[in-house]
Amino acid sequence: MAPTTARPAAPVDAPPVGARPPQTVSAPWWRGPAAGAVVLALAFALLVLAYLLARPLALLLAAVVVAQALAPLVDRLERRLPRGAAVALVYVVLVVGAALAGWLAVPTLVRQGQQLVIAAPGLIGRGRAWFAEVDPVGADRVVAAVQAAVDRFTGALVGLPLAVVSSTLEIVLVLFMSAYWLAAAPALRRFVLGLVPPDRQGRADGVLTAVGETMGGYVRATLANAVIVGALVYGGLLVIGVDYPLVLALIAAAGELVPVVGPILASVPALAIALTESPRQAAFVLAFYLVMQQLESNLLLPAMMRRQADIPPLVSLFALLAGSAVGGLLGALVAIPLAGALRVVVVRVLAPAERSWAGSPGDAPDAPNDRSDTPDDGPGKRGDLPDGTAAAERGADGRANVGGLPAAG
Repeated sequence: MAPTTARPAAPVDAPPVGARPPQTVSAPWWRGPAAGAVVLALAFALLVLAYLLARPLALLLAAVVVAQALAPLVDRLERRLPRGAAVALVYVVLVVGAALAGWLAVPTLVRQGQQLVIAAPGLIGRGRAWFAEVDPVGADRVVAAVQAAVDRFTGALVGLPLAVVSSTLEIVLVLFMSAYWLAAAPALRRFVLGLVPPDRQGRADGVLTAVGETMGGYVRATLANAVIVGALVYGGLLVIGVDYPLVLALIAAAGELVPVVGPILASVPALAIALTESPRQAAFVLAFYLVMQQLESNLLLPAMMRRQADIPPLVSLFALLAGSAVGGLLGALVAIPLAGALRVVVVRVLAPAERSWAGSPGDAPDAPNDRSDTPDDGPGKRGDLPDGTAAAERGADGRANVGGLPAAG
């Protein structure tokens, strides 16, 4: 009997004999462009919505900034009181303090403001006579420009009552929204941290804390600096003998809200009023403002900002221009702390993530130094081995390669 030869077994995953090979179904050609068009349309709609709601969004951001500025005080009071009572106590003290300051300063401020408006034509005439002695050709142009500015200011006084009422309502709305934000801040923090994986919650909590400290710290430092500068200007102008010192001090304090250029512009009215009195008084005022601005720029403001917030001047100026273009004065005031918060997110979240993805060492103190903050690449993929040698630089025998060449021996 002839021996039989065994037939080779067919592969398990081989298709049956006579079956058609599987066909791959390709997506329609229009699906990719359609998805891109939908994304662009949604982005454009969001931009239009943000433009239409610029004023309400600016008020909301202003409320958040005010809440973050008052958050440290509320947190301290919360150790002894319920959070709702702590928030109410802080705002009662704030309102009472503002009312007391207004009761003390507003009558004098109104009186000096009225005196300045009444004396404006005489001041312009004296300034024109002084300029005519110095530069007869340019005197008329300078006086015409000043007169036009005074006329615009006088015209704005007609709508001042309505503007005061509107601004007061917005301030009250911002205070109420900031109070609600402070009361709900712990629940909002827990909700946001609940959206983050457990192993990342510690880092996310640190980023949220840094964002709040930057936004609130900038407001606290700026307001403290404005109060100190206003007090110094008031005392200095009183000693020199310049008229309307309280009005000029208020202008100097308001100028501190605008970085870099604000203090310079705020000194112009004081110099102009002093110049109408005598060139000697104007020289004293100029020297006083120069000394004060040097002390403020090199000593006072850096010390405050170093403790409260760290926002570069270039970022502040760009945020100021962008905010004023979008939301006017309110947008300009809100844009700087918002830019500081975005800077924290970039430095502490986006930059370390990019360094980790690119494999470059991070020089920031909060950059991830271990592999716990990056996805596990698995064996044979990009990543460092325990001794610090890159996996791509290892040979088959486990020895280190230098420059892509296997180690000798």
